[in-house]
Amino acid sequence: MAMYTLGVIGAGNMGSAVLHGALAAGVLPPDRILVADINENARAIFDALGCATTSSPIDPTQCEQLMLAIKPQVFPAVATTLGALPASQVVISVMAGLSSTNIRAKLGDHARIVRVMPNTPAQVGEGITAIALGAGAEAGDAVLAESLFSAVGKTVRVDEAHMYAVTAVSGSGPAYVFRLAEAMEKAAQEIGLEPDVARQLVAQTIRGAGALLIRENADPAALREAVTSPGGTTAAALDVMNACGFEDVIVDAITAARDRGVTLDG
Repeated sequence: MAMYTLGVIGAGNMGSAVLHGALAAGVLPPDRILVADINENARAIFDALGCATTSSPIDPTQCEQLMLAIKPQVFPAVATTLGALPASQVVISVMAGLSSTNIRAKLGDHARIVRVMPNTPAQVGEGITAIALGAGAEAGDAVLAESLFSAVGKTVRVDEAHMYAVTAVSGSGPAYVFRLAEAMEKAAQEIGLEPDVARQLVAQTIRGAGALLIRENADPAALREAVTSPGGTTAAALDVMNACGFEDVIVDAITAARDRGVTLDG
């Protein structure tokens, strides 16, 4: 019997966010988790929470499932340390832009791969994570991944073929919102508002609009129309956005992100 239910390789921003959420929600007891990271401070945090930690490569035979929360460029070296994994081994990949077929091939071509694509709001328990059964995976293999990532937000199931699109929409999506926030803050200051006031107005507006979108589960266009009076201030702003091709810019940007993901996966 494996000593640990989950072996986590990488306790950076995303890995640590998921672990903190899962531990707080009681998804797994800490003594059933092994955390591997070369960063001493990262290990110390999980030592204090009762997890086993190591700076050495994980022995996969000690873990029922592995979670790879590392950057894709680090994966070839990690794969070498793991060696060929058996057909019983489930691997949860948090790595963007690496298909399950490529991951499985580097791990001996027998492991069962579950791919997940979270986003950074998971750090505050407001993430959205897409989960896909990948190469070799069976129906029940995503149960632990669902539990882990549900502790830091919402989860959705998708086909792996859609992971490039998911990455472009929700994986990169927070950056689009932050870019919008930058522009709104700049505009607020240019029309006379103090920087701290501008930031509060913009941040809370984005938060509240997102909450409305979730609560109402409505077409965004309907919510937009509900706050747009003909000839009013909102209509004046939207007229400028439309004239500048706002929607086309967003569609082109997300398409470019999707295409870049395909290219990076090779």
